[in-house]
Amino acid sequence: MSTDTRSVGSDQGDGALGSLKGVWNDYLPVWLATPMVLVVLLITIFPGVYDLYLSLVNYTYVNPDQLGTFAGLHNFAVVFTDPTVWQSITVTTVFVLSALVLETVLGFGLAALVNDVASGRAKSFYRVAFILPMAVAPVSLATIGQVMLQPQLGIIPYLINSYTPFAAPAFLTDVPLLTVILIDTWNWTPFMFLIFYAGLSSVPGELLEAARIDGAPMWRRYVHVVIPYLKPVLFVAILIRLIDLFRSFGLVYTLTQGGPGNATMLIGIQIFQTGFTYVDLGAASALAIVYLVVVLIICNILIRVVGFGEVLD
Repeated sequence: MSTDTRSVGSDQGDGALGSLKGVWNDYLPVWLATPMVLVVLLITIFPGVYDLYLSLVNYTYVNPDQLGTFAGLHNFAVVFTDPTVWQSITVTTVFVLSALVLETVLGFGLAALVNDVASGRAKSFYRVAFILPMAVAPVSLATIGQVMLQPQLGIIPYLINSYTPFAAPAFLTDVPLLTVILIDTWNWTPFMFLIFYAGLSSVPGELLEAARIDGAPMWRRYVHVVIPYLKPVLFVAILIRLIDLFRSFGLVYTLTQGGPGNATMLIGIQIFQTGFTYVDLGAASALAIVYLVVVLIICNILIRVVGFGEVLD
């Protein structure tokens, strides 16, 4: 009798253990991904919810008696009625679009040159040379740019004054927005170059050879063969760089702190100054939320309307 009881208990235990193993194996990807998903949720959702809370309360030390009191949509009204916010939106738009176009065109052009013209060791040399600016931190590159553009001692004003009929401008005061766009282009064109060069290296030689045999010149091969083939690469590179440009802060802040005046006041710098210079965290949080929504809408338009959705699918 006792033997039968132990046998039944053993069978039940084995059955339960087998069921647990089956559940574990069936949901193994879920168990493995859960810790990382929880970490991502913690570092994204919690700050977002807290930022939303700050945007709805009075959180300025100018009026300490009202600190933490409910403000409703007052902070959003402050954002939409502040003329400097609209100016920073204009500056950010010009900065993002200009840098994106320059970096995309230069990155693709350099990648095409290295892929088609250079050979052997020359390709290795150019690959290393072109990615050097990207290896430097934006803040460090901004400091290097300040030294090179210094009106009295900078190498670039010296070369312009010595070897051209033109007088070098004071770059960071006369043309500050153009200057930060060019320095950002210098910093991040290598990123686009690397992506495009990798894409060009993957284009089947048979396609290019067939186009060449058909008598297509080089530019037609790129327009009708290479670019359509690299459409996914182009779209993903542009989308990544666009999002990163909207996040720009360190390089521009190191160069100009948003000045002179508000000539280079990106929205990221506007948020920083509103929160930590004017100590109005409520308005800064409201502006950050508005900015986040705008960026999400723009990215969604690119994905769904322009054609990125087909690429990502």
